[in-house]
Amino acid sequence: MSTIGKLQQSIQESPAGLTQPDHDPLTSIQQATEASVPESERDNVQALIVEELRRLHEGVLARYGLKPPEFATWKARRRH
Repeated sequence: MSTIGKLQQSIQESPAGLTQPDHDPLTSIQQATEASVPESERDNVQALIVEELRRLHEGVLARYGLKPPEFATWKARRRH
């Protein structure tokens, strides 16, 4: 799987952890990448995920398989 594919898969696996108030977002990203990304690529993929999450908007939700309610929850939590 390409790095972009791993990035997309990891972002798809991250929303539950990113929207749960008792979960640290960075820990959720680390956990999502541990199983699917080789250690040699993990830091780069995690940095890409953080950058993509910073730029996340309604127009790209489908790219990552995210639903509008998940995005709304994540966005609201990010403001706190």
